Amino acid sequence: MNHSFTWQGRHDGDGEEHRRIHHVVNTRQHASFALIGFGSDEGVKRNKGRLGAADAPDMIRAQLANLPVHQSVSIVDIGTVVCEQGQLEKAQAELADQVERSLQQGMKPIVLGGGHEVAFGSFSGLFQYIQHHEPQQKIGIINFDAHFDLREAEQVTSGTPFLNAAKLSEQNQKEFHYLCIGVAKHSNTKALFDTADRLNCQYIYDQQLQLSEIDHLISKINGFIEKIDALYITVDLDVFNASIAPGVSAPAVKGIDLSVFDPLFQAIKKSGKMRVFDVAECNPRFDLDNRTAKLAAYIIFNYIFD
Repeated sequence: MNHSFTWQGRHDGDGEEHRRIHHVVNTRQHASFALIGFGSDEGVKRNKGRLGAADAPDMIRAQLANLPVHQSVSIVDIGTVVCEQGQLEKAQAELADQVERSLQQGMKPIVLGGGHEVAFGSFSGLFQYIQHHEPQQKIGIINFDAHFDLREAEQVTSGTPFLNAAKLSEQNQKEFHYLCIGVAKHSNTKALFDTADRLNCQYIYDQQLQLSEIDHLISKINGFIEKIDALYITVDLDVFNASIAPGVSAPAVKGIDLSVFDPLFQAIKKSGKMRVFDVAECNPRFDLDNRTAKLAAYIIFNYIFD
């Protein structure tokens, strides 16, 4: 684990009304939320994407640091799992162990990616925890993403995490429950749609994500959640339009808008079933004015605070 990041930022006064996130991180031994970085773009490299996402965790932390604290909260920063010498599978296993350990300690893990290969590590951590402690519970994945990430490949990549999750579930005789929100038809081959249909995945197209359809969309999402006990939520930042998320491996021509994302995310949060959450594909190398890192921090802020 890498622990090089220093939490610091603006200080306007000593009262609680002046507190920012950098003031509260690592101030309590037992926290409600655990931040875990995943410094990897090896999966993106294997998937022939744009490199740079390995640097994302600390850039997201830097944007989080100065955000205000409006209610009592406890956060611990566990550090960053770093993928070294291309050993992605080892890094994913280490992340899974950190996620499971955080859950065992009663914390909600928030994983800062990193390429979307982070997803298999995050999912595996929740899967391990459920297997060891609550084996009767059903896990569901909700992925905000322009891509299914159900690609067949000889090794794990940023394009394979949910097929990897499906195979892990099958190996343990568990049902696979997957909802992908924001799927772009122009970004997925027919083979990927066929795989999604074969695995009984649910999906919502990007063009369906309209503000006028919010009630219908929330109803569909709630229908998925009702059958699930524990949720893993992952937000691939390339689901958003490139104007607000330029710093990703595959910028979106269309993408979705925050005015639609926010109420959907809050509806999922309201279920009380979110156990593991991550953001993925933030790529500082291609970011503009830290827009994508700021977007990641904004989403995390809205997860932590009511």
